[in-house]
Amino acid sequence: MLVLAERLPAEPLASMRRSWWEKRRYIYVTPGEELVERALRGFPEDVRALAARCRIIRTDARGGGGFYSDRNEIELAAGVETYEGLRQVELSACHELFHYVCWNDTRYRADEDQGFPYLRRAVRESRKLLDAFPRYKGWVTQSFLRQGDHANPVEYFADIPTNFRDTAELPGPIRAHFAPLIDGSPPPYDLAHAPDWPADPTDLATFQRWLAGVEPSSGVAPRPGGPAPGPEIEED
Repeated sequence: MLVLAERLPAEPLASMRRSWWEKRRYIYVTPGEELVERALRGFPEDVRALAARCRIIRTDARGGGGFYSDRNEIELAAGVETYEGLRQVELSACHELFHYVCWNDTRYRADEDQGFPYLRRAVRESRKLLDAFPRYKGWVTQSFLRQGDHANPVEYFADIPTNFRDTAELPGPIRAHFAPLIDGSPPPYDLAHAPDWPADPTDLATFQRWLAGVEPSSGVAPRPGGPAPGPEIEED
């Protein structure tokens, strides 16, 4: 029924969804265990095995969700399939599952515990390479950076595997950092080892300038420009 509904023109589909919401109706809700499997189909075996331990709770809500580190669980609204889309539920689940992976994978948790120095350095080293990767550049400047304070290292970590299943679309340093999670390549460095370079700035503005390909010394910050006009995933 949802497959057929999604083939309708925009206004009839919106009208149908309004009618369903008046009755608080969810046409289909994917069970959490099945959603974990579907959302991470094609990722490396060790990533899927780790994520298989995660519980996804489908809540009685139209939209929204998040990863709760204190419980090590994900909540995802039961209404995503009905009111956002059948494809969207897998993207939303994938995003939240990579928050879980970052928190539970010993390699990447070590980087997070240190304040993401290796992730920040990969972004910094990629700032002059953006033009050679148009899909990544378009995503990061036209979608991710428009989220304001939400455009931070924690959300960036979950967004990259969700939106870039093909590592060839990523600048080299970013590709190397995420490749173990996306295509199973060996890690390029020991994330648990303290960085052997002077500490980089950790403020959000500097991180966002690097993402936009702007030198921190220029004093020019990326322009958020309001809500993104159709991001590829639903943020938590």
